[in-house]
Amino acid sequence: MASPTWRFWEVTDDAGNLQWLGASRPNTRTALDRATVWTLIPHTRVFVANWFVSEAWAVEDSGLTFESVTSTYAQQIAPDVAQPSTEVIRRITHPERFLTLGQVTSYPAIKLLGKRADRILQERR
Repeated sequence: MASPTWRFWEVTDDAGNLQWLGASRPNTRTALDRATVWTLIPHTRVFVANWFVSEAWAVEDSGLTFESVTSTYAQQIAPDVAQPSTEVIRRITHPERFLTLGQVTSYPAIKLLGKRADRILQERR
C-alpha cells in the first residue's frame, strides 16, 4: 500500500511524454520539504530529491508539466518511468541552486509505493 503522507506527480515534457514519477510531502513542517520533489530512479527503486525537478515545479515555463495523480495511478506508471542516464543521475546528485548536497535525500520505493509496485520495479531490472 502506498504511503498516505506523500502526494504523487506525473511529470511530462511539452510533448506529453512521461519524464518522471515525482513525490512531494505537502504537509511537512519544513518549507524545504514542502518545496522538494523526489523522483523515482527505477533501477535502484529509490525516490531521490531531484533539485532541477523541484526547481521546475516552482517555475511556470519550465518545460515540464506536473499532474497530481493518485497513489494507485503512481503505482501503475512506475514501471513506465525511463531509467535516467548517468549524466542525469550525476546532475541530480550534484545540486546547484535549489538544494545543498546534504538535502539530496532519498526514500525507498517500497516505502512510498508499496510492496507490489516495488516488486514490479525489481523484476524490471
